[in-house]
Amino acid sequence: MKKGFKIGLKLWSTNGGLIKEAERLVKDGVFDYVELMVIPNTDILPFQNVKLPYIIHIPHESFGLNIADPKNKELNLKIMNQSIEWADKLSAKYLILHPGSSGKMDAVKNFLEKISDKRILIENMPKVGINDEKMIGFTPEQIKELMEEKFGFCLDFGHATKAALSLGVDYKKYIREFLILNPKVFHISDGMISPGKDEHLNIGQGEYDIGFLLDCVENNDSKLTTLETPRNNLNSLKEDLENIKKLIS
Repeated sequence: MKKGFKIGLKLWSTNGGLIKEAERLVKDGVFDYVELMVIPNTDILPFQNVKLPYIIHIPHESFGLNIADPKNKELNLKIMNQSIEWADKLSAKYLILHPGSSGKMDAVKNFLEKISDKRILIENMPKVGINDEKMIGFTPEQIKELMEEKFGFCLDFGHATKAALSLGVDYKKYIREFLILNPKVFHISDGMISPGKDEHLNIGQGEYDIGFLLDCVENNDSKLTTLETPRNNLNSLKEDLENIKKLIS
């Protein structure tokens, strides 16, 4: 029973072959919406051909977007504008954005000044990225500064936990500090209680207090919670369904 939260299915725009099954699962009430990562140079048509509530995830550093790098401005704007176009065509409620890495807060703020779309949610980051890069937006203070009463906030529980552990502070207390920023969307996965790089494990394979995380959602105004667990078989949603069962049991 999904009590107190709405579950989102994470797909990439390369997962067009899964969208019909996703549509059925939303219709059956297993998932409530799809959070779609827009990969550059992919086709929107499969996702327009179904009736689904969407949230768009703007591509991150792996796909060339890093808004903390002013030298990357042209590519950043190109990728951002494609995601905004997809959000318009799919009537997406929000667009989720990573603040970038290996740069300065001023560069991120300067880029965001050029963006006026109020559907954008800034996502918090771990302190250390996958490639050991220094991330921006790993503290509540940084996220608040980037929001500037203009954008919303996406709280990634795993990112917040890893940031807290890297800083040597209690992760539950740290997450509560982020909750003051009134998240519009949550990202949930499991992970180990040890400092280090970003990590997304299946529910039950890590050490996070999942009950605590779900309580945070239930006590928040917005209940949108995207499942961000691994999918080893890219052509199947079986692993997502197994994670759902563990999450709501």
